[in-house]
Amino acid sequence: MTEALQTTAPKLEIRSLRKAFGALVATNDVNIQVQPGEIHALIGPNGAGKTTLISQISGELMPDSGQVLLDGEDITRLPAYKRASVGLARSFQISQLYNDFTAEDNVALAVQAQSAKRFDMFSSARKQMDLREPARQALQRVGLADRGHLRVSELAHGEKRQLELAIALSLNASVLLLDEPMAGLGAEESQRMKDILLELKGQYAILLVEHDMDIVFALADRITVLVYGKPIFTGTPDEVRGNSDVRDAYLGREE
Repeated sequence: MTEALQTTAPKLEIRSLRKAFGALVATNDVNIQVQPGEIHALIGPNGAGKTTLISQISGELMPDSGQVLLDGEDITRLPAYKRASVGLARSFQISQLYNDFTAEDNVALAVQAQSAKRFDMFSSARKQMDLREPARQALQRVGLADRGHLRVSELAHGEKRQLELAIALSLNASVLLLDEPMAGLGAEESQRMKDILLELKGQYAILLVEHDMDIVFALADRITVLVYGKPIFTGTPDEVRGNSDVRDAYLGREE
């Protein structure tokens, strides 16, 4: 799969992205390409700049320099909500959900926010079938078809992570930014999320930030290792495992 991916134009391309907070350089000349259908994992120790990078790609944080390209188009200065409308969706490290609304309501609201029908969103999203059907389809894809009627506050932690992914899928994005989807999950929940992502593999270009190396090596086509804000190596899982610099900088600590 990796050889085929390398012959196509990237869905998402990061060019020389840099962000500093005073003297702290959080991302330093980052270059990454995510190919169509690829799961490209971003790994590195705490403080490596992974979430800062994802925030720049999603538009929550503007870079000091560099470019973010989606299908070859420069989206570097687009605000976050416009990036979602052109095909880029982020699943957050910390869930941001409406706890007093049902799971289906949460997805329907996301669908509505991307449509022209943004007025009176909390009331109308409950009634409009053109919002409910995409919401139900997204819930079905992540294994929550029978949980859509429950309030978010009634869902288990792992189900909230599944719901977060359903919201991202409901936006009809072609590129998904997944920021630690396994965070806080138990063994069974992690396995469930892994199975869901394996089913999605090949359908989306996915940039995955994850600390669980077993999950990363099971899912990723390619991996970029970020240390002190700068990529030190990009390669296949086998190439990453065998790279001495990566082992010294990161994998050795994990093992």
